[in-house]
Amino acid sequence: MQTAPIISYSNIDPSPDVADLVNRRIAVLERISDDLTGCDVTLDAPQKRKLHGRVIRVHLNVHVPGPDFSVSREVAQGSARDDLILAVNRAFSAAEKHLKRHKKKMAAVEVKHHAPVLHGKISLLEPELGYGYVQADDGREVYFQRDSFTSDVWDSLEKDVRLRFREQEGEKGPFAVAVSVAK
Repeated sequence: MQTAPIISYSNIDPSPDVADLVNRRIAVLERISDDLTGCDVTLDAPQKRKLHGRVIRVHLNVHVPGPDFSVSREVAQGSARDDLILAVNRAFSAAEKHLKRHKKKMAAVEVKHHAPVLHGKISLLEPELGYGYVQADDGREVYFQRDSFTSDVWDSLEKDVRLRFREQEGEKGPFAVAVSVAK
């Protein structure tokens, strides 16, 4: 985690046991996702202090690359201490589920990979017909068209001029795209 977790208490006395539980649950979140950048935890209760029937609210704000997400859970069942531990566990369980879904969704995103830039020289040029072949430095011949050039240099081209290009596979074999004169 890039920033230390922040644990805030509102109308609840800080407890080392609860802080330890929160830190252990944050460690579980870190094991689920390496890109967790921060976590804010707010433990909240209404103003009136009661021992039984008190509503305990836990709010998590989890910072990850992309949009952050928040989880809130409330518990009001038995004693205030038991409700606090139950609310913390429920909030972190919900955050774990959300983080697992987020990780699975991000794993499905594929990054577009570009073909490497190749170099070669013109081996055949048909200026009137608008096409030619470039012999790549690895010895292969690759087809190119006038439309494949990134600038208007067609009229100045001749045999043995060095070109740089990206290769793509077509129906009739490889062809060059993003062609420019090498400098």
